[in-house]
Amino acid sequence: MTLEDIVELNLSFCPINALPSSFGCQSKLETLDLRFSEIESIPSNIKNLTRLRKLDIRDCSELLALPELPSSIEILLVECESLKTVLFPSTVAEQLKENKKRVEFWNCLNLDELSLINIGLNVQINLIKFAYQHLSTLEHDDYVDYKDNFDSYQAMYVYPGISVPEWLECKTTEDDMIIDLSPPHLSPLLGFVLCFVCAKGFKSYYRIDLNITTIDVESDSEKDGVDIYMHGPMYLIKSDQVCMIYDQRCSQYLTRIAKNQTSFKIKVTAKTRTHIQEEKQEVELKGFGISPINHSTYHNLVQPME
Repeated sequence: MTLEDIVELNLSFCPINALPSSFGCQSKLETLDLRFSEIESIPSNIKNLTRLRKLDIRDCSELLALPELPSSIEILLVECESLKTVLFPSTVAEQLKENKKRVEFWNCLNLDELSLINIGLNVQINLIKFAYQHLSTLEHDDYVDYKDNFDSYQAMYVYPGISVPEWLECKTTEDDMIIDLSPPHLSPLLGFVLCFVCAKGFKSYYRIDLNITTIDVESDSEKDGVDIYMHGPMYLIKSDQVCMIYDQRCSQYLTRIAKNQTSFKIKVTAKTRTHIQEEKQEVELKGFGISPINHSTYHNLVQPME
């Protein structure tokens, strides 16, 4: 096998501070794992790897900057306190070509202000695009494999932050709020993007469990809720984190509620555990937000930006 034929390159735990000079010619590379390496920089020609789907750079303690990545990237795992700069495509049209589904910037405490602004914009573009593309697949009845394969039904972003992004229509610093879905939100293809601001001071074993419950505003009766999951961090979280997610099962649940009533209360709780045998501990939420997504949401986002 030649270097050009490599599909997966695992350099995790290797004491290297630079990638080989031949890096960038691996046209078939799909997975690049640099966890716990001493890598100091990633060459800009990583953008040439047009089949790269997963990049794992967690715990790269010397890494300062992340260059623009190929649009093929679906999973980007970052947990580096040293990281200061993240670059993105310069135009919205280029970002709309991306395929990101899982992007985690846990514990990236030193990101500069421009990088945080650009991450927030990239979240908005990719998450609304993903939700829009999956609205027509909402009617899925079983989800029997959801517990083991939840990430196949969702897109999620995590990055340092203290508040729900302004573009979400409904937001609160409490754990519940009333949702009013008056026109023009009503649509046969209605879906929902959720946001949770997790307070610092927790770590998780494998995942974070979120329970979404709806309450009838008029009767104050609680309806059956839905549990959704998201991947958690490897280490203790040292700053508040904004967690954005579009989950098909949760969207289907909320859409069914919305078909019968345009106003309802929604409540959320988050729990995790640090080890498999421990009881779940509650994760403090400093903010909660939700936005309905339909055809007009996507087009209203894209047209002004273009």
